[in-house]
Amino acid sequence: MIYYAIRHKASQSIMPLAKRNRGYSHWNPGNGKPEVKIFTSIPRLLESEKQAKKCISMWFSFPNGKQSSYQTYDGEWDDIIDFKPDNRKKEDLEIVEVEVKIGRI
Repeated sequence: MIYYAIRHKASQSIMPLAKRNRGYSHWNPGNGKPEVKIFTSIPRLLESEKQAKKCISMWFSFPNGKQSSYQTYDGEWDDIIDFKPDNRKKEDLEIVEVEVKIGRI
């Protein structure tokens, strides 16, 4: 079975699988900081090269940030979005093939 993964060229680290549905924009291997606790050591595997390209585009489009919601005095809901630019570039990532073999031990 062939899957696709996203690798950071400089550090050679693979985009990890997230523990919760928090989004992969928090993954930024080029910033020199330790990884956020929401990630596992398992790589994120995608079923097609097209999905991997879209994943890179989405990762690039949303810099590391935080979104929170609150209710106003009028009962309306409002969002606060705080994005921090982190100098990420699409060219820093590459798509690699991953072959999974299933067998007996």
